[in-house]
Amino acid sequence: MSRSLSPLESKLIMHLEWEKQPVVTIEQARTILDCSYDHARQVLHRLARRRWLAPITAGTYELIPAERGEHAFPDTNPLFIGSTLVTPYYFSFATAAFFHGLSTQAAATVYIATTVRKKRRLLTVRGKAYRLVVQPAHKFFGAAEVDAYGSRVMMAEPEKTVVDSLDRPAYAGDVPEVAAMLWRGQGRLDWERLADYGLRVRSQALVQRLGYLADLLQLPWEGPARTRLLDAVGKSTPYLGRPSQWGTGGEYDATWHVVDNVPRQELLAEIEVR
Repeated sequence: MSRSLSPLESKLIMHLEWEKQPVVTIEQARTILDCSYDHARQVLHRLARRRWLAPITAGTYELIPAERGEHAFPDTNPLFIGSTLVTPYYFSFATAAFFHGLSTQAAATVYIATTVRKKRRLLTVRGKAYRLVVQPAHKFFGAAEVDAYGSRVMMAEPEKTVVDSLDRPAYAGDVPEVAAMLWRGQGRLDWERLADYGLRVRSQALVQRLGYLADLLQLPWEGPARTRLLDAVGKSTPYLGRPSQWGTGGEYDATWHVVDNVPRQELLAEIEVR
């Protein structure tokens, strides 16, 4: 089918390209074209049939610019798609860990942190799974805009990636993978920032697990960062791993008040401790 345009369609496409707006909703099209909701929906539907737009989710479309020529194709970058699904957002957990080189394997699911509660938190778009992980406002920080495979998106900083992953290990490959993140990042992570972010999350158990893993791995973090975390250790005694996954046995660490219930062979599977 030809990529020809009517005057109204041309107005919308030219606006999107001029404003460098890669995504448009029905409501946005209605405002741009100054028309009814139904008319805007029909225009978007026609443009999708003519390959000027590509559906992302219901009522949301991706612009396929003229520069892609007659054989128009949508963006295949899953992080671009993920960035259109919710606002505010940032990529974190296993997704950010792979982006920063803290993990060696890309997860099948794209993990997106957000403060917005939606009815559906697991979405499938163009055959890719996206998990929306709702964060309370005080945990929603530590992200920056990056160029991710050609798209500008919001990504957790390396230190926040570790903190988020330790807070919700199920979204990052579980505790052994978080330990591997710390190990791989020992020459790149800012330990003071990592301690600061760990404290800002307001989870005593997270602070204890972070401190315990850093000591166990003999990471180069002696000094203020370690002292700040030690000062935050209270009387509670959390397990290192989820009891539902790793059971309730294990050794007690008196420094960090943590019960290490993860078998050492599994915890250090991808790590060589000096």
